Amino acid sequence: MKRKILTCMLTAALAASALLAGCGGQDGGDASDPEQGGNVSDGGEEEEITLKLFHNWTMDTDVAYFEEAAKAFHDTHPNVTIEIANIGDPDYSSKLKVMLGSDEAPDMFFTLSGEYLYKFQRAGSVLDLTKYYENDSEWNDSFIASAKVPFETGGGIYGVPFRIITKQMVYNKDLFEQQNVEVPTTWEEFMEVCETFKNAGILPQAFGDLEAWAACHFMTTFNALCVPDEVRKADCDYTTCEFTDPGYVQALYMLKDMQDKGYFTPNTNAIDFDVAREEFLIGNAAMAYLENIEYIDVENAGINAGIFSIPAPEGAAGNDKLVTGSPDGFAISSSCKHPELAVEFLKLLTSKEWQEKALNMSCTSSIKGTHNSENSNELMLKDVEICENATGFANWMDADIHSDIADVYLPGMQEIIAGTVTPEELMEKVQAAAAEVRASAAEQ
Repeated sequence: MKRKILTCMLTAALAASALLAGCGGQDGGDASDPEQGGNVSDGGEEEEITLKLFHNWTMDTDVAYFEEAAKAFHDTHPNVTIEIANIGDPDYSSKLKVMLGSDEAPDMFFTLSGEYLYKFQRAGSVLDLTKYYENDSEWNDSFIASAKVPFETGGGIYGVPFRIITKQMVYNKDLFEQQNVEVPTTWEEFMEVCETFKNAGILPQAFGDLEAWAACHFMTTFNALCVPDEVRKADCDYTTCEFTDPGYVQALYMLKDMQDKGYFTPNTNAIDFDVAREEFLIGNAAMAYLENIEYIDVENAGINAGIFSIPAPEGAAGNDKLVTGSPDGFAISSSCKHPELAVEFLKLLTSKEWQEKALNMSCTSSIKGTHNSENSNELMLKDVEICENATGFANWMDADIHSDIADVYLPGMQEIIAGTVTPEELMEKVQAAAAEVRASAAEQ
């Protein structure tokens, strides 16, 4: 599964070293209390402790960030060493899955939110952090409220949001002004804006779907707008998934309409997303559906740009208060011997000071008050405002639904764009895949 969410974690040479032992059975006591398995040795000296961090950032500047954070933590906790290993995508997820099922499990590890994390929670591989949030109200209240929601499952909170990846429609303000069009607030107005640019000989939206994740990002948004939250939640659960709500068909017709009306880059399925995006970056397209990690590219291209959230069709049954995308962050292994210290390190990473240091990763901070006019461009500041006013996230669909269903759904979107299947026909295939997934779950 290739997802644009991972573009800011560019694959480079493996920087992973073998993770050493140090995570046995969980000690739920105070790590500083010797009576509860803490970090004071029998001789009265502080025990030397190693905490292992596993992540998938491989760019030199990003690797250096975590090394500097580990050093800063060691300076205030002299007996604690943060041992770091990293490996780039796409190998990270498969490596992590193996490690969490063995005695090589890291104490802390990078994780996406949503189903990516939930499967580790169901397997008992991650620690419930609820009590740590509850016992530190200042830390708890420092997060953008919606950022914690995708880490919540099974009555607990199983992750610490580090940053937020979002998707917004980016538009060329100069072209909008030239054509005398306003930012649309309804789906009908959005379609009118696209038609205006098409009639003027200007590409309405730069978009390529050679790899099916690109259309999946549109569908994540459209499903959120057209399908009730509780229905989508049930369909993301592999034990209850059905995908029978009519909103799914409505959402596919939204994608089909934009394609059929010529609002996308021609030969959409044959064009790589990044290649199509260049049309926007050189000023030839009015809009492009981009992630916040791409705002820096828009700025560097000199485009006078703004962003807006795609509006809902009239009468749609979904939720237009969600942000498409998701936070990612870190979880703590359930086998970690010193969870209090691991939490303290994650508190350092999510402090305002270290969040400001992380802004070169080009994503929205999960911590309130991190962004300002001196360290962030106009697009990012608007993105922060949208996130702060959101009620939650529409998590990337291909990460939220069962992989066997995604294997039908995503290529089916390419067929919708090609006109070889109808939305109704595709959803019948998706429903059949969902039935197989439910049956398999029932047998387990």
